[in-house]
Amino acid sequence: MLKQYPYGLSFKILGVLMFYIISITMMAYISHDDLVTTEKKIGILEFSYSIHNIVLDARRFEKNYFLYGNKESLRENKRMLKEALDLDKKIVETDKHLAVSPKLRDLDREIRIYLHTIDELLATGDNGDAIDLKMAEQIRQQGKIISEISEEIVTFEKNQIHLMISFLRYQLISWSAMATCIGILLAILIIYFLFKPLSVIKKATMEIANGKFRKIEVINTKDEIQQVMEAFNIMVSELQRRQDQLIQAEKLSSLGTLTAGVAHQLNNPLNNISTSCQIAIDEFDSGDSPLLKKMLANIDQETLRARDVVKNLLEFSRSQDFCLREIQLSDVVKKAVLLAKSQVPPDITMTIDIPEDLVIQIDVQRMQEVFINLIINAAQAIGRQGKIAITATLDDATREVVITVHDSGVGISEANQAKIFDPFFTTKEEGQGTGLGLSVVYGIIQKHQGTITVQSDPGQGTSFCIRLPFPGAKDHF
Repeated sequence: MLKQYPYGLSFKILGVLMFYIISITMMAYISHDDLVTTEKKIGILEFSYSIHNIVLDARRFEKNYFLYGNKESLRENKRMLKEALDLDKKIVETDKHLAVSPKLRDLDREIRIYLHTIDELLATGDNGDAIDLKMAEQIRQQGKIISEISEEIVTFEKNQIHLMISFLRYQLISWSAMATCIGILLAILIIYFLFKPLSVIKKATMEIANGKFRKIEVINTKDEIQQVMEAFNIMVSELQRRQDQLIQAEKLSSLGTLTAGVAHQLNNPLNNISTSCQIAIDEFDSGDSPLLKKMLANIDQETLRARDVVKNLLEFSRSQDFCLREIQLSDVVKKAVLLAKSQVPPDITMTIDIPEDLVIQIDVQRMQEVFINLIINAAQAIGRQGKIAITATLDDATREVVITVHDSGVGISEANQAKIFDPFFTTKEEGQGTGLGLSVVYGIIQKHQGTITVQSDPGQGTSFCIRLPFPGAKDHF
């Protein structure tokens, strides 16, 4: 049973999305707060401009008084400066912790001093030119100070706005870069935790379609992906088991086909043994020792011959686990030919051209089954008269053994060549074959990490080419 994990894939995906949404929301909130602050700064700048303009207008009334001596101008001056004080107060009330607050307080103080001086001037009346000149100079100096402070306030707020805009620009670039990085990081995480395992499973699935049953490395994601990969490996194990069962079933089918032929192969040596015994019995009293020895030698030879046939059949029928061992390839092929010989008509010539010193690592039983299936198929494709040639060479460039089984039969159409290794595909009449022979052959070759291909033209015969790994190719030469 597959292990259950508390945090599934949906939970992780939801967590990733929530993290992204929360990150973007936080960025938006901070940016909104900065925009509100900038908007407030713009409002303060507008008030500052208003105060500065009021101060400039008030000073024009101040000049009018000193030019024309109209006290109504001073009263208008006072009214406007009181309006400036009200605006100053509004700015301070907006936020007592503003950076410009000290300057606003200075402005408030200087305006009040200025207004006090104006009141004194209005109270003196016409006391002479000396007093007017002294107070006029004082008022001008105080007015200049007010103008300078109001201008400084405007300049300060303008600089603050520029700084805020620069900060917002930098912040926008930073947030965009951060959002991009988070997006890339999330994409990488999704690829690593989702698409990478799926690509591994996809690749392994395609290998299964090609007959390679290989387990995949389980990635420790602790979610449904890991469960799928574990389930996939269970499926691969089951497919391997079922393939072994299929191979064994096909072997039993082949064994049933061979048994009748083996009976015929055993019949000949048994007849020879019987004949030699009869002659030996008849000639026993004559005392012809050379003849008796010859008959006994015939009996011994035919007994060994029968024993070899039975031994090969028993070795082929025995069920065992897949096991590679070093063996001469020619011996395996010769035993397969001996077992399949009963299914090959006498008019078909079989030749073997394999170097005697060619030793490879194979599962003997399964490779015998490969050759038996190919020989029987070749014989059925030929019919009555023809030839079957089995050859083997070394390809040092690819470090492989190249085995070819060629027949002079009717050939295979191009349309069928793509399907001959499919399970249950057969061109024989119903009841003449299961369609599993070449599928089993394909599976056995794949299990040996090799390949098998077919080349055929209708009427020109067929060649099956088997390539098996041979790491020691160069050493062999």
